[in-house]
Amino acid sequence: MSYAAQPPVAAPPQSVPGAPPAPGRPAAVTVAVALLWTMAVAGFVYAAGMVAVTPGTVGRFRDATSGSEVAENFIAVVWLDSAVGAVVALLIVALFVVLGLGLRRGSRVAWGVTLAVCALGVLGGCGSVAAIGTQQSGDAVSGSLGEALNEAYPAGWIGLNAAVAVAQVIAYLMVGFLLLLAPRAFFSGAGASVTHGGMPPAGFGYGIPPVYPPSESAVTTSPWAAPQSADQYSPSDQSPSEADQNVVHPPVQKPAPRPEDEFWSRPSD
Repeated sequence: MSYAAQPPVAAPPQSVPGAPPAPGRPAAVTVAVALLWTMAVAGFVYAAGMVAVTPGTVGRFRDATSGSEVAENFIAVVWLDSAVGAVVALLIVALFVVLGLGLRRGSRVAWGVTLAVCALGVLGGCGSVAAIGTQQSGDAVSGSLGEALNEAYPAGWIGLNAAVAVAQVIAYLMVGFLLLLAPRAFFSGAGASVTHGGMPPAGFGYGIPPVYPPSESAVTTSPWAAPQSADQYSPSDQSPSEADQNVVHPPVQKPAPRPEDEFWSRPSD
């Protein structure tokens, strides 16, 4: 029985003297991802709180306005704002999780998309702050629907919205600044070479099978490979049938007759 030659095991890659070490994940990227995921969780909690306070707000607003037709339009807008906020919060959580994983792997696409999201977040936060400031500036008209709606919200809810908008602007600015501060080499494909948990890179273990010269066979170089011809065996290693084919036997001679053979060959009486 013959066995195929196994390929040699490749040696682990050796570091070249004077070569720069493989870049690890920068601390700025780690902090940016942590801040991004914190923002996602905070936004979801805020949206859930908005959904939770909406029924009480609608009830107090309806009681204060005696259920007028215009008040019902305001109530529909409040419910729509609450539902859209919850859906957007869920989408933002999913988006930020994907972007965070891409940033940790050094994806240049995730880096560019995150910077674009940060720019949009800063603009949205500034718009929210401006809108809240405009609504709260000046004296409210007594008995108006706007005053009734503001009073229907829980105490401190308007101030909480303003604080969340300001925190959103600051957080997006910090994430963008950290990503711009991170080395470009990490997002140019070099970050993908970082090994996790000390594991060897993919494909390590078996090397490329050896290349044999034309005059040498890859099978005959292995002690377990089958020979190509019967001449490679010594006469002692060959089977009886193969050995008989290679050995010339002398002709068999008939023995001469003896006297006793004639006696035994006579028929008995």
